[in-house]
Amino acid sequence: MQGTRGLRHTMGNMDREEFDRLTAIANSVRTPSNYKIEISDGTLVMMTGPSGIHEFIVRRLRMRIEQGIAGRAEWAGMAVHGGIDVLDDTNLIRRNPDVCIFPEDDLLTVENHVPAADLRLAAEVVSRSNPENDWEAKLRDYPRMGIPVYLIVDPRQGTIAVNSEPKGGRYTARAAFAFGQDVPLPGFDFSITTADFPLY
Repeated sequence: MQGTRGLRHTMGNMDREEFDRLTAIANSVRTPSNYKIEISDGTLVMMTGPSGIHEFIVRRLRMRIEQGIAGRAEWAGMAVHGGIDVLDDTNLIRRNPDVCIFPEDDLLTVENHVPAADLRLAAEVVSRSNPENDWEAKLRDYPRMGIPVYLIVDPRQGTIAVNSEPKGGRYTARAAFAFGQDVPLPGFDFSITTADFPLY
């Protein structure tokens, strides 16, 4: 995810009223089409438009995951998607992964989000300007949201981290890879080729 800026911060645990208020603000803010707004720990977080390299890797990730699940009965009806909000209504977190997998039927709604509980995977391509958002904030949020696999692709370093087995609000398993290696996804029975992933 690209450059990030917190728009508002509240101390302590956020309650439903505050979350709903921040959601209303996020929904009303007029931003360029390539901007995203997320909510985490009482903060509105705005992401600026991504670079070409960022989008190249996002596109390759989506294509390869779609190819990996194609024609397999256990993945029938699943969407490989990016650019939609993912809402955890229990922990009051709203994120927008670069790539995620969830049942396609979740898109049959007038809402602007899908439930976090339905995600099978989230992937982020790390920003040059604010890597902490993916390496720290989302590494904190995604296991709390119950997302089984969180893939962090870092073009600054040419590394990929596969985080899995969320328990007690954190991932308990992690595997590290370098660009050029095939990256197996836990629970998917296939690997993603990364030989053509560019560096920033």
